[in-house]
Amino acid sequence: MSSKFESKQLASITAAILDPCIVVDQTGEIRSANSKANLFFEAETVGKHLTVALRAPAVLQAVNEATLNGTASRVSHTIRFPVVRKIDVHVTPLGVDENAKRVALVILHDMTHEEQIERMRADFVANASHELRTPLASISGFIETMQGSAKNDAKARDMFLNVMKAQADRMALLIDDLLSLGRIEITEHIAPHEEADITRIVKQACDLLRPMAQDQNCELQLELPEEMPVIGDSSQLSQVVHNLIENAIKYAASGKKIIIEGSTGDNTSKLSIRDFGPGIAPEHVPRLTERFYRVSAEDSRSRGGTGLGLAIAKHIINRHRGRLVIESEQGKGSQFTIYVPSKIK
Repeated sequence: MSSKFESKQLASITAAILDPCIVVDQTGEIRSANSKANLFFEAETVGKHLTVALRAPAVLQAVNEATLNGTASRVSHTIRFPVVRKIDVHVTPLGVDENAKRVALVILHDMTHEEQIERMRADFVANASHELRTPLASISGFIETMQGSAKNDAKARDMFLNVMKAQADRMALLIDDLLSLGRIEITEHIAPHEEADITRIVKQACDLLRPMAQDQNCELQLELPEEMPVIGDSSQLSQVVHNLIENAIKYAASGKKIIIEGSTGDNTSKLSIRDFGPGIAPEHVPRLTERFYRVSAEDSRSRGGTGLGLAIAKHIINRHRGRLVIESEQGKGSQFTIYVPSKIK
């Protein structure tokens, strides 16, 4: 005989489960959901049809089998938007509710974290082995020279040691960026829920980077509202803003301004960083956020770049459910614009 559940009992069942879970009736309506399910779907789900929260024919079929035939099943599903997430879905028949409708328990186990860790490991090994090969070969070559023909040449030895130090510093920076990118990718599917102020973040970044701008004979021009409150991770957003302003300084033409503008509206905050440097050819723009993609590898390395800065920025903005837009025209400069959900006052 089937068990009969009242609404309060269904709520108690979902609340007791650690993973995101919902109870769905035979019509596909979500009858109960725990708090983790609402966070997972980034919306309230009770009263909505299952397909509104989760567009997955395989899951809907599993629910039908559970409510109509009493069959438990497990299916896999990949969510594509706003970020890619892979989930295991366990569907178990419960019985009937107080309205005599058959109901099933749907538990969603997010596999994204586990898969990201494995991918991070594989990517780190592949990327590190490729990118570290050049500086390692350079260091090895200088060591051999110092052990051989330059063994007693103090002037050459000092020069080689300086070059080796620079290559070692570059390797350390590269490893730091690889690890940073890996950590960001692991948490990309988890949207932040804290509050941050873009105006404060920009001013802090400019204070740190103003000496660099002065060395490059560039002026940082700020056009910002008093506050730009957003839903976001201050540390990660600071990393994005610092990276974009630093890039603008590196590539801006001497004696030119770098204009940093901010605005809020339509539940979105917008920040743009514009330089008046040489610009970027249109065929390169779509690929700028790929890891290790460089318009000019030699130029990037000479400016201290690792080829990972914009990839890191893209993944951080994805985590914030925002957008990174890149516009550039050769001879006229480039503009990098980020859009982040605003904090609703």
